[in-house]
This record gives sequence, C-alpha cells and structure tokens, in this order.
Amino acid sequence: MQHKDTWIKAVSDVLAGYLLKDNDDRFDRAGRASLATSLAHFYDQQAPVRLVLPGFPCKSPNARDQTFGVLPDYGEAMAIERLDQLGQEIAALYAPGCVVSILSDGTTFNDIVGVPDDVRKAYNQALRELCTTHTINWVSMEDLFPQASSADAVRATLVKQARLPWKNVEALIAQSRHDETLSHAHDKLCSHLYNDLRLCREAGQSEDEHLLQIGYKAYQMMFRGQALNAAVNRFFPDDIRLSVHQYDNAGPKFTLALADGLTRVSSPWHAVPVRHLDGSQTLRTRAEVDIDRHLLVQYQGRPWLYHETTGEALQGFEFELQKRPLFGLLVRAPLGLGFERFSTQLLEALVETFGFVCLRGCTFEDRDSFARDCERFGTIYQWAFGKVHVVKPADKPEGVVHSLEKTPLHWDLNMLPASDAQVQRDPKFCASKFMLYCKTAPQPGEGQTTIVDSRNALRKVGSQVARQWQAVDITYYTRMTYFGGSPRSYSLVDLHPRTGERILRYQEGTESTLQTLSQEVHGFEAQAQQALLEQLNALVYDEDCLIAHEWVEGDLVLIDNYQTLHGRLPMSPASASRELWRVQVY
Repeated sequence: MQHKDTWIKAVSDVLAGYLLKDNDDRFDRAGRASLATSLAHFYDQQAPVRLVLPGFPCKSPNARDQTFGVLPDYGEAMAIERLDQLGQEIAALYAPGCVVSILSDGTTFNDIVGVPDDVRKAYNQALRELCTTHTINWVSMEDLFPQASSADAVRATLVKQARLPWKNVEALIAQSRHDETLSHAHDKLCSHLYNDLRLCREAGQSEDEHLLQIGYKAYQMMFRGQALNAAVNRFFPDDIRLSVHQYDNAGPKFTLALADGLTRVSSPWHAVPVRHLDGSQTLRTRAEVDIDRHLLVQYQGRPWLYHETTGEALQGFEFELQKRPLFGLLVRAPLGLGFERFSTQLLEALVETFGFVCLRGCTFEDRDSFARDCERFGTIYQWAFGKVHVVKPADKPEGVVHSLEKTPLHWDLNMLPASDAQVQRDPKFCASKFMLYCKTAPQPGEGQTTIVDSRNALRKVGSQVARQWQAVDITYYTRMTYFGGSPRSYSLVDLHPRTGERILRYQEGTESTLQTLSQEVHGFEAQAQQALLEQLNALVYDEDCLIAHEWVEGDLVLIDNYQTLHGRLPMSPASASRELWRVQVY
C-alpha cells in the first residue's frame, strides 16, 4: 500500500489541476494542509475519497444574454465529465476509489429567480441522463428532506433545520446595514442576480422598483444560501467541499473550474459552451459570443454549443449533432448556399471535434474533381487503381467490401502489408482521415456506413479499463483482401498522434466465406480472449457509441480515421447500385 503522505500529496496534486485560482490563491500555503486532514481520514479508514459539489440548480432565466434555454446542453455535459474525470483520477491512485456527489441545489433558489418547479425538475432529471459517468453520485434537495411533501416544504425544512443566526430575511437585512462583510456580499449578489433577472421586470414596474426587488431577492438568496451551507455540513460532514464560487482555496472550500482554461468563475447554467478551432473549449455568456465568428450546433432541435469558425458567413447553414456529447455533425444548406465557403481549417476542426462531418448536397462531376477537392486535407494515399476507390458491389466480389455483405468495423489502412513503404517508415501508419462521396445511395434502411466514436466507447468503460487496454495487443490476419495483407498487431487502445487522447484501435473479426479475418489477443487464454472480444463487440455496437449513417445521394462525409472505426451494414440486391467514392489522406 502506498505511503500515506505520498498518497496525500498525489491526490492533492490531482485536485490542484482542477481548481480555479484567483490572484491571492492560498492552496499551496494553507489549502494543502486543510485537504490533507480530510484525506488522512479517508486513508486511515480505507474508505472511498468523498467530494461534494453543490451546484447545477437550474438554468438562468435570461436565455438571451446568458444561456441557450431551460434544459442542459454541452456545457453541463462538459462540466459533469470534468468532475467525473477528477473522480476517476483520484480512484486510479487508491483502491477504495472515489465518490463525487453533485448536490443539485435548485430547489433552494429556483422560486427566487422565477424558474418554475417543473422546469427545475426537468433540468435536474435531464442532467442525470446526459452522459456516462463512473464516480458521480447524484443528490437532490428532495433526497435530503424526503418527508417534505412539496418544493415549498423542502425550502421551509431547509431553513428550519439550519438554525441560522437570523430569525428571518428581515433580520438579515437589519444586520447587513452595519455589517460590511454582509453588505459587500449582498452588493456582489445583486450584480449577479441582475444579469439573471434583467428580462424579468413585471408589467408596470419601474426600473427603480425592479432594482429594489432584485435587492430583496439577493437577501433571500443569502439567507437560504446559509441554510444550504448548514445542510451540506450536516449531510456531508466528512466530504471534501468543492464550490462553484470563488474562494482562495485555503479550505475547507475549494473552487472548481468547470471547464479547462477558465480565468474566472463560470458555470454552464449561466453560460453557453464554446469550442475553439484548436480543440480547446470554455464557457462564455451568450452575449459574449460573436455570432459572426461562431456557428450554432443544435441537438434534437435545441442549441447545444457554439463552434468557432475562421470568419466565414455561415448563418444560412444548419448544423445538427447526431449523438451526444460530440459525435457526428450533419450540415445542411437549406438556402442552397455552397459548401465551398467552408475553409479547410474549419472543416478539419469540425471533423476533429465531431469524429465525422456530413455535408449534405454536394456535387462532383467526376472522380478527378473529387480527388482534387480532397487534396486540401493531406497527401492522398495512392492505390494501384488510382486515388479514388469506387466502393460498389461486384458481380463476383473479392472480399466483403465489394459485396452485399456486412463490412466489419475497422480503421482505414490498418491491414497494409508489412512491406508497404509507409508501414516500413511507421508501423502504426494509417490514414489520418478519409472522405466518402455518395454517388448513388442504397435503398433506405440498408447499406448504411457504421461509424464508432472511440471517445464514447472509452467513456463507457472508464479510464481504468482504458489504461489496461493500452497494454493489450491484438494480431489481425485476413488472407483475402483487395490490397494484399499480412498479420498486423496493434494495441487495443493507443494515443492520438497529435492530441495524445486515447483512441480505440479495434478490427472486428469476420467468418464470411468471401473473406475471413482472425483475431488473436496476446497473452490471453482462450476463454479470456473470447470474453474480451465479446465485450468489445458489444461496446462498439452500443447505441451510444455507433451511428449507422443513412446515405443520401450527394452526401460528402469526412471521417477522422484516428478517433473512429467504421464498417457497413448488409444490403439486399435492391441496393446493388450503391456507389461510394473514397479517398484516404495522411
């Protein structure tokens, strides 16, 4: 077992990487010592490390300047995954593991800011279904006070059990008149509330009356906030306390940054998520986003995130996410605008963000014009038959690719012979991305291209399993293949050559009479090998990980070959005319 002091330092270093620090941060001077006391308690008991974060209450009612609307979006998914990643990193250092409790505290305040209870409930429920987590424990205010029969009763019980130094809000107001600390806290909260409530002025209410009302609501929030703090201390007495409010990190509260690269406190319920061209992402108020330099991605008809552009005018296009949190992007041009206005830099960034992008409604006169367009994405891999591979069922197919059968999941150029010049240079050589153009679509419901997102798959199994899979090697062999192959071995999980992100490298086996492909897991007995392969096959076909793309004539699909796997579903003879053009680049 790891020495206690060494372990405490390691966990403290992990947490330090997730904190938001102000100019007078005291984590190293005082916070580490405070944290060490809590960690020592868990270590001595050999109990899971427990952290608690009150937050994720409800969306700001200001959906014009602050947020997208009342339901969670990618901002919440990003923040929850960040919390879960913190928990998984701590768990990796400690056998008893880690539990991160998110106390969704909306019931405490939602009536003050005019958010109905049913809206708050819908937000809270949607949070729990938003993404895969491994260390998150969801707790609501109703869980803390199960005897309370309504939201109002929860709030009343919260205040009653807190034993606050003030009998009511009016008593707090009276003390604040001569208490500089309380007065300053009130003024700061008023400014915060004004941004939420600036659109909520009642009919006939003057600006001064509106401001007075906001001032009173700020006192109400202070009063209930103190009651909430007392409840957290009572119900989570030993948990390490995380906060979405700025503290100096001296303890016992530590300010968590809910997104990478934040320089100020920001939360997804007061902001919108923004993805940048370089792959970084952050939270900004909606009013801060330049819509002329960002495109709006929607999911199931609602805004999901903003993505930075290179400045092109794209307001006439529609951008639809296919699967949460960031898998597959369908781009339509309902106004008949041309996709040539998309810069290569933007398209590459979108492909890296979403794994694959479908531009619906493209036209290429011939294969040469298609190849010329693809050249902007990299060096085209040249086959004996040329740059463009025409994928179409043959009367006498050699292998599954040119048949009506299912094509197993794989990544492109993974089975090049060892004698290939590129493989000689780099044994892991493969295409960085490839493009598929639909010249003739198959019948609806068949011949779909299947695409698997590595990120979703590895989220499913968690970082501990993903690390273990980095040490698992699998050898693949197919005798019948249109490019001529030899046995090739790969780690089941590898690292993206540019981002360092973990990627899944799995080639599905097949016993087709046209083309067999065998798999051998190194160092595994037959039973263990079979169990692993069954687990992998279930994972890659999990509905959260796989998209079966329904082809429409004129679709141009750009696919990131590092972070995805792909294949094809079977077709009937009615789809024998299905024709895709493929170009691979590296």
